[in-house]
Amino acid sequence: MLTIRPATIDDAAAIAQVHVDTWRSTYAGIIPQHYLDSLTIQNRTLSWVRLLERSTGGLCTLVSEDHDGRVVGFIAAGPLRHRDPRFQAEISSLYVLRSHQHGSHGRRLFMAAANRLSERGYRGLFVWVLADNPARTFYEILGGEEVAETTRAFAGKMLTEIGYGWTEIPNYS
Repeated sequence: MLTIRPATIDDAAAIAQVHVDTWRSTYAGIIPQHYLDSLTIQNRTLSWVRLLERSTGGLCTLVSEDHDGRVVGFIAAGPLRHRDPRFQAEISSLYVLRSHQHGSHGRRLFMAAANRLSERGYRGLFVWVLADNPARTFYEILGGEEVAETTRAFAGKMLTEIGYGWTEIPNYS
């Protein structure tokens, strides 16, 4: 059984584990290896504790649990972090362990977050995805359209990001 629920501070270490594991498996060969090797569950846990403690201002963090109650994915979404009149909300993180991808966890996390954002009155939804991320078609399947592109320096390497957008946040209620 797959369960989607709001994240709590007690989930910080489990979210950090998913965060580090998915970055290492997804971004190997994309993000410089020295950066991936420097990621620690301890540091990520501290970051997630801080984030979850101040989860106000429309920020929504949800986790996905497998049938054993283990956190295998998460999503963080909230107000748009840059200016674009077409969008009001943004997904800042959506990661599912490789072992649980293609098992509806990502889709259900996206749908639950979209519903919460829509209920809070947000209208357009946006997400940045690394152009070389093999999972970026996930957003296309969910109806996201390429609306922006940028190149940023990250860990000493120039990386291209694609912005996907939904002018209306899908409501899955």
